[in-house]
Amino acid sequence: MRGYGAYKNTQVATAVQNGRDLEYRLLAQVTGGLMKARDGKVTIQEKYNWILQNEKVWGVFLADVNDPANALPQQLKGGIASLALWVMKETKLVMSDDSAPLDDLIEINRQIMAGLKPEPQSMAG
Repeated sequence: MRGYGAYKNTQVATAVQNGRDLEYRLLAQVTGGLMKARDGKVTIQEKYNWILQNEKVWGVFLADVNDPANALPQQLKGGIASLALWVMKETKLVMSDDSAPLDDLIEINRQIMAGLKPEPQSMAG
């Protein structure tokens, strides 16, 4: 059973890492879109689409930390929930005021991405 236990632990670790990788890639994608929007490299429709896509990502994060099955520490879940609510409030602001900067949304995403950044895989020899 020892081998099975090790396999099961590897599956759980891989699932967690894959989830983190997915979250990182999702944030990277919407952050890139927000940066293009900030820099005027997209149409106004595309800008609003990126802003709303970012809000959707954060909505999923909020739903995830409110799921009773989420095993993250309570303090971390509370912090993520607070950030998600802030993102939703900020989204309303930037959607209602075309001159409102996107820098704060971009910065929050970058900070979360730094915490999620995938670790390089070690080379098996």
